Amino acid sequence: MIVLKNLTKVFSLYGHKKVVANNINVTFPTGVSVGLMGRNGAGKSTLLKLIAGTTHPTSGEVLSTGSVSFPVGLASSLHPDLTGAQNTRFVARIYGADTDALLDYVEEFAELGEHFHLPVRSYSSGMKGRISFGINMGLKFETYLIDEITAVGDASFKKKSRDIFLDRMRTSGAVFVTHSPGTIRELCTAGAFLEDGDLHYYTDIEEAIERYNRMLEEGMSRAVNGAAIGERISFPYDARMLFGIGLPQTRIDWLGDCLRRHRPCHFSRTRELHYFDTRAGLLPVIPERRFKTTEQLATRLQGEKGEAQRNTLRLLGDVSSLLSIHSAPDDGPDRHKAYLDYLMAERKTQPIVCDFTPEYALLSEDAFREMAMIGQAWFVCVLRDPAARLWAQIWENLPGKNRNEMACIQAAQSLIDAPDGLSAYPAADYARLFTALDDAVPAARQFWLFHENMTGRDSLRALSDFLDVPNVPEISMLPLPDAPEPEMPNEIRNGLRQLLEPQYTASRSRFGDDLPATWNFPELSHSPHLHAELSS
Repeated sequence: MIVLKNLTKVFSLYGHKKVVANNINVTFPTGVSVGLMGRNGAGKSTLLKLIAGTTHPTSGEVLSTGSVSFPVGLASSLHPDLTGAQNTRFVARIYGADTDALLDYVEEFAELGEHFHLPVRSYSSGMKGRISFGINMGLKFETYLIDEITAVGDASFKKKSRDIFLDRMRTSGAVFVTHSPGTIRELCTAGAFLEDGDLHYYTDIEEAIERYNRMLEEGMSRAVNGAAIGERISFPYDARMLFGIGLPQTRIDWLGDCLRRHRPCHFSRTRELHYFDTRAGLLPVIPERRFKTTEQLATRLQGEKGEAQRNTLRLLGDVSSLLSIHSAPDDGPDRHKAYLDYLMAERKTQPIVCDFTPEYALLSEDAFREMAMIGQAWFVCVLRDPAARLWAQIWENLPGKNRNEMACIQAAQSLIDAPDGLSAYPAADYARLFTALDDAVPAARQFWLFHENMTGRDSLRALSDFLDVPNVPEISMLPLPDAPEPEMPNEIRNGLRQLLEPQYTASRSRFGDDLPATWNFPELSHSPHLHAELSS
C-alpha cells in the first residue's frame, strides 16, 4: 500500500512557481494496478519520482508498506558512462539481488546484443527503455512504477513486455503512466488523473477514463472563451504547445537550439515562423520576402533541367507551404489550420510542439489570448538587463557599413536626449509585456528565464521541470550576437538605466530577489557633456 499524505511539490525558480502536487491525500491499495493519466506537463513523471523517493516533496510525505521500484521510462536513471551490464550489476547490488541471475535475465530480455556491453551514453532512447524495463521486471517489487515503457520496440517486443508486466501484476501492484485508454483497460484495474496539482483516484477504471475525458473536454471549452459557440482549435490530445516569445537580443535562440536537439520537442522546418506577429500586422517585410523568394524560384525553374530542376521544385514546394500560413482567414474555426498543418508536418509522437519567434514578445493581450488557446499553450520568455538589451539592439540595428562603437554611442545618446525615440524599440517595454501576458495567460503557463543566468545547466533543469520532460541537453554556447556589441560606456549605461527606470521597477516588482545581481549597476552621475564631446 502507498499513502500520499498532504503531499505537496512546488518548483520555484526566477519568480516562477509550478505546483505539481497540491496537498494530495490518496491511498493506492496493495496489489492494485493504477493507470495514471494527465496532460503533458501535468507532473506525472514527477509524481512517480516522489513515490519512489528519488525527489523530495516540498511538504507532506509518501508512506509505503512494501517495496517500491525505481521509476522506469524512456528517461531512466542509468549512469551514462557505465555499460548496460555494469548498470545492471550496480542495481542488483543496491537491492541485494543475485547479480549473475539479474545480468542473464536483463541481457536476454533487452535483446541489445553487443550493445549491452557498451556505455549507455551510446544508446538510443528505446535501448535505454528496454534495459531499464528489463532491470525493473527482473527484480521483485510489491509496487512497480512504469512510464508507458511497454510501447518500446517492435510488435514482438511490445507483446513480450506486456506479458511480463501482466505476470508481475498477479502478485504486485503498479502505478502505470500512459495516455492510452486501451492500455489502461488492458493493464490496470483502477485509474487516476493529475490536473493542476490535484490527483483524482477512481476504483473503477471506466469511471476514471470517462472523468478524465470529460475534464479534457471542459478544459477545451474554457480555452476557447470568446470564440463562437461550437468553435474550437484542433490540436493533438497527446501534445502541448510551447511558444518561445523572446526577447530579442537574449539567449532565447540558444534555448531554442537546445530544445531542437531534445527528443520530446518538435519544431517546424522553418527556424522562426513569424505567424502571429505578421498576422497582427507587425514585420510585414517577412511575408513580402517569402513571396519574393517564391517568385525567384519560379523564374529560376524555367531555365533548369534534371536534378537542378527537381531541387528547385522541392524548395518551391517548401516555400509555398510556408506561404500558406500568411493567407489564412482572420476568423472562424479553421483560421489557424494552415499554420498548424505546417507546424505539425513530420511530427511523430513528440509531446511538446514548439514555435520560437522572439518577436512574439511585441504582441498584444488579444494575440497572446489567441495563442493560449492553441494546445493549452505554455510560454517561455528570456529577459535581459533592460539597458544592456537595448544597447545590444541599438548595435544590431545599425547599418552594417556604419556599425562601429562611436555610431552606437551616438545612437544611444540620441535616445537618452530624446526619450520619445524609445517608441522605435517596443521590445524595451517590459512592463507592457508583463501586463499583456498576465491578462491573457495563467501564471502557471508562463516561464521566465534571465539571459545573465543562462551559462549553466540550472536554467535548463528548471525548464525541464516546467515541461515535465527529461533534462534538456545543453549545447555549446554560441556568441550572441554573431558580431558582439562593444562594451557600454558607464555614462551611456547610466543614461539608459534612467530612461528605462519603469522597466526596472516593473521587473523588480514581478521578480524581486530572483533578478540577477548584475542588473543592479552602480549609480553613476550622468555627464550632460557627453553628447557634445562625441560630436566634437
